[in-house]
Amino acid sequence: MQAQREIVGFLSAYQDTWHRFFPDLHRRGQWHLVSHLCVRARAGAPVGELSGMVKQVFLLDDATVRERLAELYRLGFCTVDPPDRPVSARTLVVPTPLLFAKFDGHLIETATHLHDIGTAGQPPRRHAVHAQLDGETRRKLLGALETCDRAWVGALERMLESMGLSVARRLEARRHLLSPSHRLVTLLALRNRYGLPPQDGGEGILADDMAAELLRLQRQNFQTTRDHIAALLQLGLLERRAGRALRVSLAETAAAELDSGLAEAAGELARIATALHGPAAERDAEQTGIFPGPVKPVGPPEEADRILVVAREGEPDQCIALGGEPLVIGRSPTSGLVLQAHEISRSHCRITAAADTVSIADLESTNGTFVAGRRISGEVTLPQGVTVQVGPFRLHWEPAQDVEETIRPSAASSGRRRSNGMA
Repeated sequence: MQAQREIVGFLSAYQDTWHRFFPDLHRRGQWHLVSHLCVRARAGAPVGELSGMVKQVFLLDDATVRERLAELYRLGFCTVDPPDRPVSARTLVVPTPLLFAKFDGHLIETATHLHDIGTAGQPPRRHAVHAQLDGETRRKLLGALETCDRAWVGALERMLESMGLSVARRLEARRHLLSPSHRLVTLLALRNRYGLPPQDGGEGILADDMAAELLRLQRQNFQTTRDHIAALLQLGLLERRAGRALRVSLAETAAAELDSGLAEAAGELARIATALHGPAAERDAEQTGIFPGPVKPVGPPEEADRILVVAREGEPDQCIALGGEPLVIGRSPTSGLVLQAHEISRSHCRITAAADTVSIADLESTNGTFVAGRRISGEVTLPQGVTVQVGPFRLHWEPAQDVEETIRPSAASSGRRRSNGMA
């Protein structure tokens, strides 16, 4: 069962990664929309194409798909073209740089988890990864996730077929089982089956523990979790364990099918991991953006090339090293630099330090980003010493040797920093 255990660990780690980068995207269809736009349709895709793709999986109606797209738009993850006409099937949905940055960031973290597949018993390794991924690497990483998805769906299909349900009832059950919340409940039961933490020593897993995870990741309350558990019990995917408290575990029939599917996925993921992290990938590291071997240590603060100085009246300056990874600035806790002020949008702007230039892009913020007193749109070059106004904050960058005090980026927190009321 070691191979299946590794796959379940990988899926659990991916759940946390996705919800850390996209805390507001936890409804059915959103992962498919984002993945398609960021990997296969980076120049944009018509609403009709996106709608057909999601409807095929979840049987959602057109209004619900457009609601999902509207949520991406409100979060600054896409724009529409043409912008001045009602949305139709021909309207083009165009992903924004913010969406690209977050999606690539979550794939980079996923790559480190993928390497653990098939390497049990070997010394632990981690990978330094550039912030820029090429198209082939994105497709390989997405392929790893789709491999797990196919194994999951195939196992559920075999289980439903064995129940002798009608085609209509089987389609409806499949639609529910593929929803993010039902999948998470099933994944938690799988974690319990393979002895993955947290374990409380009892037989099965407590409904309260499941509810806590659904609340943390998907903002669903205890009663909703109970409804999901009841539906899965009725379907035969879960079975209740003895005791006063509600404890459940995977039913043996479901466990056998999922064991088989996960074993198949393990072999495919091992091949993908080898393609990404093997000797050939090491030779092509500069092209793929993934570097095998131990993490390259971040240099001491004084060795940083450029420093971003963040100032606000009445407060001490914050000095932040600009590395190779784009720095997203905003009010959202998932931003690289968190600025707490009501004038700041959740994702306000992005600063990118290249080899010979620094640039800044406004991410369609409500109150705007101002460079040298002028509001910008899109991405512009940011010369040394020129002031950027973001709400009540003033920003500029200087060469590291000209700044007396800097702070070291935290690799563990993906470079996230807070200014004004740090937590």
